[in-house]
Amino acid sequence: MARTVWIESLGCPKNEVDGERMQSALTRKGFKIADDRSRADVLILNTCGFIQSAKEESIEEIFNLIALKSQNGRKKILVCGCLAQRYPNELWTQMPEVDGLFGIGEIDKVGSICSSVLQGKRTLSVSPLGRPSGVAQMKRTAEKRPYAYIKIADGCDNLCSYCAIPAIRGDFRSKKIKDVLEEARQLAENGVKEINLIAQDTTLYGIDLYGERRLPRLLASLSRISGLEWIRLLYTHPAHFSDELIDQIASDPKVCKYVDLPLQHISDQMLTKMNRKVSRKKVENLIQKLRERIPCLTLRTSFIVGFPGEKKKHFGELLKFVEEVRFDKLGAFPYSKEEDTKAYSLKGQVPSALKQERLDELMLTQQKIAFEKNEAKMGGTLTVLIDNKSEEAGCFLGRSQGEAPEVDGTIRVKGKEVRIGRLVKVEIVDWCGYDLIGQQTRE
Repeated sequence: MARTVWIESLGCPKNEVDGERMQSALTRKGFKIADDRSRADVLILNTCGFIQSAKEESIEEIFNLIALKSQNGRKKILVCGCLAQRYPNELWTQMPEVDGLFGIGEIDKVGSICSSVLQGKRTLSVSPLGRPSGVAQMKRTAEKRPYAYIKIADGCDNLCSYCAIPAIRGDFRSKKIKDVLEEARQLAENGVKEINLIAQDTTLYGIDLYGERRLPRLLASLSRISGLEWIRLLYTHPAHFSDELIDQIASDPKVCKYVDLPLQHISDQMLTKMNRKVSRKKVENLIQKLRERIPCLTLRTSFIVGFPGEKKKHFGELLKFVEEVRFDKLGAFPYSKEEDTKAYSLKGQVPSALKQERLDELMLTQQKIAFEKNEAKMGGTLTVLIDNKSEEAGCFLGRSQGEAPEVDGTIRVKGKEVRIGRLVKVEIVDWCGYDLIGQQTRE
């Protein structure tokens, strides 16, 4: 009788792809994937360990699984992902209820690790990351939704002073173009209409394999795959955006006119302390170029507030910048003090209450901008990819090219011919918060 495995992936889409990779490997080994953890023999938690809040969520979920195991001692618990890679010894010794713990480089060995713990062997397997860890081609299975993520690289070489990713996931490693294309073809054959390219820094794609940045070439090759309608680019870096990449986004009809450009701050003093390798002037020139050359661009960014040494004047500069630039989408996060980063020992740590105060002020400023932009869309027409059904009768949820999945608002759509996975023309008739409300039009 086949043993059943339940997998939960916490954190970012990069972790989600790792979870799908494990699911594919387990299926090939004869395991069945359970939708309900109460019915599974093995419980796998793919953790996040990027910042303090993510670590706390991962720890809490491990204890939830331990509580479930206490009710049924036959269940086995496996912990993997970033937290396992970052703190293997601490987790292994302090949580004896965990039956197995493995690192990011052992993802493809998940089948044998499951077999080992089912035989009663407590198994620890964490090794340093190197090529091709995390970037080998994976078999893509049918998605339950019309969009999917493809991880085109893993690790990072940027060494931002606040970021622990290089210590967790290792050096930057690109996936071969042929492997990315094969995954995209498999997804398209399974009905996926939109692929979202992800990495710690997608703009550096190819530099390690080919000696040059090859993201524009990759986008061009992907756009020739039959069945794919949209290609979305996430996690770009302002220091590595080229004119060639801008031209490819602007001219390729399948590439979403959407740029995810995490800036983290705008004060030159803060950018230098963060080791972002850009200046305010360079950022402003890039934004101007993007908006001038890419028609109907949606520009998303993210910022960190409360970085060590951030004074009232630095935050004021950031707030005014946001008011002037009027980003279409914006996320913000309080600085998280992380060991194994250069910022950990910096002087001028900002009190938590002040970080939260600044975060609230920044997000309220952006909320006003976002609502004004939604109001301006009334009466316009958008092409919308339908993702799933709404709880409201006769209503579906979708997105235009201007909304990335899982991080931006949605578009609620009604219409007689609306179906999941279809691209439909929609007239925007109302809005509610960050979401738009639309009615299918006659094409």
